Formats: sequence, C-alpha cells, structure tokens
Amino acid sequence: MVSTRSRRGEVAGHLSVEKPTPDPATAGWPERLLGLFRVFPPNVAWWLGGVLGDAFGRLPMRDQRRCRVHLAKAFPEKSPAWVEATARKTFRHFGRMAFWTLATLHRDPRELRRGIIVEGAEHIRPLLQSAGRGQSALMFTGHFGNWELFARVGSTFLPIAVIGRRLRSALANRLIQASRAGGGAQVVYQDSDVRTMLRVLRAGRNLATLPDQDIPRLAGTWVPWFGDLCLTPTGPAGLTMMAGGRAMSTYLYWQHGSGPVGGGRWVAHFGPLMQFPARASDGDRAAVLHRITAWSVAYHEAIVRRAPEQWVWWHLRWRTRPPAGWNAPGSSGGGGEMATKSTKDTKVEERS
Repeated sequence: MVSTRSRRGEVAGHLSVEKPTPDPATAGWPERLLGLFRVFPPNVAWWLGGVLGDAFGRLPMRDQRRCRVHLAKAFPEKSPAWVEATARKTFRHFGRMAFWTLATLHRDPRELRRGIIVEGAEHIRPLLQSAGRGQSALMFTGHFGNWELFARVGSTFLPIAVIGRRLRSALANRLIQASRAGGGAQVVYQDSDVRTMLRVLRAGRNLATLPDQDIPRLAGTWVPWFGDLCLTPTGPAGLTMMAGGRAMSTYLYWQHGSGPVGGGRWVAHFGPLMQFPARASDGDRAAVLHRITAWSVAYHEAIVRRAPEQWVWWHLRWRTRPPAGWNAPGSSGGGGEMATKSTKDTKVEERS
C-alpha cells in the first residue's frame, strides 16, 4: 500500500526563504558571541574543543550512553575497547568541529576553501555546465564530519541552496543562518511551500539536504543502515524526481595527516552524479522513492565507515520500527507501505 499522504506531503520538511524576525531581546548576541570566539586562533579552538568534548563524552548521561550502545550495534565485530575509544573520539570530534567552526565564522569562505582537499572534482563539472540551463540536482549529505562548514563553503564550488529547519532558539537560528548564508548559499526552510523548492531547482541551484534522521512525522520508508532497517524521510527522493532524477552524495569531513587543521585537513567529497527516473506512475512512484532513499543511505553508511567517530551516534536512528509484515515498495514480497506516521517506538536501549 502506498502512503495516503499527498505528493506535496512527501516533500514536507523540505519546504521559506524568508528571514526570521530577530528577537529584540537577543539582537546583537550572535555578533558578541562570534567576537568572543574570534580571540581564539583556530588551532587553539580546535584543541580546546577537543578537551571539552572529551570531558563531556565521559559524563554518565543519556547521549553518552546512547553513543556507545549504537556503536556496538553498528559494529558488532568490534571489541568493547574499540567502542569506548571510538565514542570518546566522537565527542572529541564534535567539540573540535564546533569550536573551530565558531572561531572561523568571520573568515571569508573562499579563504577557508583553499585549505580543503576535493574528492570527486570531476563529478562537479556536469552540474556547473548545466546550471546555466536551469538544471540542478539533489545533494544528499548528513550529520557527518562538518556539515556546517559545507553549508558555508559549498557555494564556492557550485550554486547551492541549503535546506534546514527553524531552531527553537532565535539566537541559535540567527547564528546558523548567518553561517550558512555567509558563503553565498541560499537558505531554504523546511516549512516553506513546495513551489519554493521548484523555483530554487529551476534557477539551477542544487538543493543540499540532511535526511539521516528518524523523523516519524514525515513521510518515509525503511531502508538498511548498518545491518538494521531505519526510517528515512522520502521527501528528498521526491525532490530528486522534481530535479529531473539527478542526485549526488556529498560530504565534508576531517582527514588525519599533515595539514593546517589540528594536524589534518577538511575533505570535500562529491560522489558520482546519479540519474533516477523523474516520472513514474502512482504504482511505481513508491518504489522509485524507496530506491533513491536506499541508495542515499547506503552511500551514507559507506562514507561513515571511513571515519565512524564523525557521525552523531547518539541519534536514535533505529527508533521507529516497520509494522509487522512490511515489505519494501517494489519488492517481490508485496507492494510495501510508505510510513505516514510513527509506529510504536522501539529504542535500541532502555529509555533513560
């Protein structure tokens, strides 16, 4: 059975380009906060973030426990010592990423780009060549490496628009928006109209989205992720079809070695440009959406395996379980069912 949610609903959560109204109570605070971090040289911010991240990762709290449980589930062949070491590396990485990013927000994105290694530069050329003709692609990324740096420097590689959600904190919302738009990327909010998405795509801008989260309120499907099924939004797949079926996986992560950032370098990875069906009958549409989603998650898993400590392992990626008897759309087991609402949540570990 196919979801009764409308096609417009498929891209819900990928919908305004309008700027949030600043809260008078917080006006000026982003600038003050950035001013505070500017006193730190980037390498000092990197070191300090690692120290604080490591300390935070040792605390007996919910996210720290989840991180270790999920790593053990994703890598059952690894020893408890490896899981513990990788969990600590995970919190060190995100502490470093956060502090380094804040300490460099005032820098020109073109300056930051000069220190970035590019993997798959040949895959960018077709997008650059077709942008003038109003052709674009969906760019699948995730909460891996430094996605905020990608949002900041991505437009120095090719025209992009970044899909994001409004944060509850007006201060944080303004700070993140300023960071993402600083390099020329267009910021598109999840709650904007689908026609906004179409205008962005037809203008030749590539839409970057982070669908590696379990979000039961959005239409989705279950696909494999580290040996188990995970609920993944199908909105990006629907947008891929609107973009003519063109999609690319792209990430920005840290690679250890000689370099200017903590003894290493940031790496911008651009995968091959994929071509999926742009049109399908109602009966086949669910299968196409599932196929695109499964491809994006499989690619995401492969890139995470390169550096497991750079993904957000405290997220409940396997939280929502498929209903009994569920089969993937288009599979021989049946027509499948697209998720339209949350089923009973089954967590990998006990509630805390």
